[in-house]
Amino acid sequence: MGGARAIDYCPPMLHKEFGPWADTLPELAITPRPLGAATCGVSGEQKETARSVLLVDDSPYWLDAVAGALREAGYVVTTVTDGLEAVEQLRAHPPRILVTDFFLPNVDGGKLCQLAKQLAPVKPPTTIILTGGADKSLSRRPSEHADAVIAKNVREVVLSDLFAALRELRSGESQPPLSISVIGHERLEPRALSSKLFTVKQHLDALHEGIADAVIGIDGRRRVYFVNAMAVELLGRPEQDLLARSFESVFELEEGNPVLAGLNEALGPSKKRAAPSVVEFRERTLRVSITPLKNPLGDGSALLIAADITDIVAVEAERESLVEQLHAAEKMRSLGQMTAGIAHEINNPLAALLPNLQLLGEYYQKLTAALRLPEAEPLLKDPELQFALAELPELLSDTNAAGAQIKSVVGEMLRYAHPGVEKGERTALPELLNEALSLLSRRVRFRATLIREYGETPELVVDRGLLGQAVLNIAINASQAIASRSSEDAWIKVKTEPCEGGVAIEISNSGPEIPAAVAKDIFAPFFTTKDPGTGVGLGLSIAYESVRRHGGFIEVLDGLPTTFRVWLPLETGRALVSLRPAHAAPTTRASVMVVDDEHLVRKGLRRVLERHFEVTLASGGREALQLLGSHCYDVILCDLLMPGLTGMQLYQEASKDFPQQAECFVFLTGGTTAPEAREFLRSVPNPRVYKPVERSELVALVDKAARNTRQRKAPAL
Repeated sequence: MGGARAIDYCPPMLHKEFGPWADTLPELAITPRPLGAATCGVSGEQKETARSVLLVDDSPYWLDAVAGALREAGYVVTTVTDGLEAVEQLRAHPPRILVTDFFLPNVDGGKLCQLAKQLAPVKPPTTIILTGGADKSLSRRPSEHADAVIAKNVREVVLSDLFAALRELRSGESQPPLSISVIGHERLEPRALSSKLFTVKQHLDALHEGIADAVIGIDGRRRVYFVNAMAVELLGRPEQDLLARSFESVFELEEGNPVLAGLNEALGPSKKRAAPSVVEFRERTLRVSITPLKNPLGDGSALLIAADITDIVAVEAERESLVEQLHAAEKMRSLGQMTAGIAHEINNPLAALLPNLQLLGEYYQKLTAALRLPEAEPLLKDPELQFALAELPELLSDTNAAGAQIKSVVGEMLRYAHPGVEKGERTALPELLNEALSLLSRRVRFRATLIREYGETPELVVDRGLLGQAVLNIAINASQAIASRSSEDAWIKVKTEPCEGGVAIEISNSGPEIPAAVAKDIFAPFFTTKDPGTGVGLGLSIAYESVRRHGGFIEVLDGLPTTFRVWLPLETGRALVSLRPAHAAPTTRASVMVVDDEHLVRKGLRRVLERHFEVTLASGGREALQLLGSHCYDVILCDLLMPGLTGMQLYQEASKDFPQQAECFVFLTGGTTAPEAREFLRSVPNPRVYKPVERSELVALVDKAARNTRQRKAPAL
């Protein structure tokens, strides 16, 4: 491609040189001068400004012919052969006249005419297109492309038409820009090939403009030769400011950006198409693909297509977040199913353990009373017996507290499995905290100092088991944090104080500071920093959820000492339930059948009930059904889930064969998430009790059920 060249030329006698078309030349006040000298009466700069012409044509023949004629006529002519070079000239040295071929490399003549008027600093230049062929739209509406369009033909005819157009356009300089019809348009029709090429170009331009992505054409010298409307919007600069600029200056990408690497591949010797890349550009996310192109002249170029996927990325991020939440929900659902099964298995032995402990406490009181008698005095001289009697109260108390904590944990597991309505009772915080810390105090008493600093706080309505377990979980976490410290400087402190709108519980320890990266996820389910097998990451998550259910929150304070702060509002949202009044001992020996497949549970229930009722044991539904055929019971205390014939099926069989006995059922369950079991309990009016149950509560429940049965059996007065 030829470079730009400007020649200052002073012509001889015009009629002698231009011959047949000299009469068509515009009237020029030009005085012959030597080459390079200033025009008489006018400076060279003024003349160049007034008569400067930019001539653009990739045909050497027409470039020389038109440039020579214009220079002979006194014009200062700069010639270029490439559309992008023409844009650079229009930007650097705006001419007064633009004469251009239509079909050019990179940028066509119509676009050049448009850019010439946009880039003109003051007055739009005169623009003329010389073309060897175009479609009819060019001849019908030349003003869209240029002030004049001249069809190429014989050299003398074209030059004559050119100077005629210049003269006519010059005569209207004082008026708005004059648009004239195509000169020689009848000569355009035979150029079928050129017309078809022009039509193809129009279709390609329309296609690029219709694409919803940014399209940028880049030539072999890495200059931008085409931008569609979406690219203009993306880059935030007008088209005339983008064309002929280097790609790097337009896109403003840092070194090493994958887009630059892809462009190097496309414009390099291999002309290789790189894989699409995703980049961040001006707060947008773009998917950029670069396709190498090869024009008929053999020069390499590339087409870049940038799709704005910002919204897609946002939606994808939201989808991934939703998927993570669904996975977490699925984990919690699976955990709920698992914990329900575990809770059921724990509740069965617990249902035997707690009543036995309560009976053991009563027996201990009777034993100590007997040992106070004079005849037992020799026994009390035994040191081992004295030690055992001294230790037994604390052992019983701690064992009962441990059983209560197990019951609380099981209750929490069941709440995860199928949350229900939680109730509360009015509680003093020191009392609740001491209960929660009773197990921890024995665990850490030889390894750390447990400090209690209870400020004066109002009573709150709370779920004691739920909130107590939350405090214990945090305190256990603190005890694990100080495991590596010596007992002299290891401590755990529990502090309470009133604060605005509620109360605060602070649990701090002498362990190391929690890293910020850990603190932000510390309450997430399944998050743990412990070694495999030592924790599943649910303790603090359960604590967080328990406090949240009371309308409060937990936070980890910055710095040392490591401190968990629990805030609870004065109104926790718990429903207040009154404490159950003490029940009087049953006055009648009702007949009770206990149906349970767990041997220890049956024995434990019998121990509790046989002091007040006549108790019959059945190891399953089949045995119970046989007993119902031979005996009538006041109460049938029946487990809900059993192998073989379940409690639900036993009830249905009894409803058909022994309808009066079906009304005597009291269902005993360890908690279940089985839909059929929950639906069954909702569908029957019979009482139900959840394992483990307090001894006094169980006795009162059976006594009430027995009295209801006897009222139904009593004849009407």
